[in-house]
Amino acid sequence: MPGPKVLVVEDEFLVRDMIVHELCLAGFDVLEAATAEDALAILARCDALDLLFTDIKLPGMDGWQLAAEIRGHRPTVPVIYASGYADRVQPLPASRFLQKPYRPSQVLQAAAELGIKLP
Repeated sequence: MPGPKVLVVEDEFLVRDMIVHELCLAGFDVLEAATAEDALAILARCDALDLLFTDIKLPGMDGWQLAAEIRGHRPTVPVIYASGYADRVQPLPASRFLQKPYRPSQVLQAAAELGIKLP
C-alpha cells in the first residue's frame, strides 16, 4: 500500500535528492519538481496530494505563490515551506516553516505535526 503522496519542489538538485530519498525511506509516495511551474504540471495529472514540501526561493513562481495556487484547487493540502532566507517565519494555517539548513528528521517531524500518518 503506497504511503502519503508528497510533492517536493526544490530547485537545488542535491537538496531535492536528499529530501526525496529520506521521504521514500520513511514510506512516502514522492513526486518531485525543480520549479513551481513543473509542480503545477505534475499536479494537473495527479488525483491526490497529501503534502506539499516547497522551497520558497524558486526560479519564476516562488513557493508562497505555488502553495496559494495549489490551495486554490486543493484547500486542505498541508504545506512545509523551507528557505535559507527567513523572509517569513510565521507559516500560514496547516503549514510549517523549516529554516535551511535542516535535518531530514525535521522534515519528517513537520509532516507528523501536520497530521501526515505513515502506514
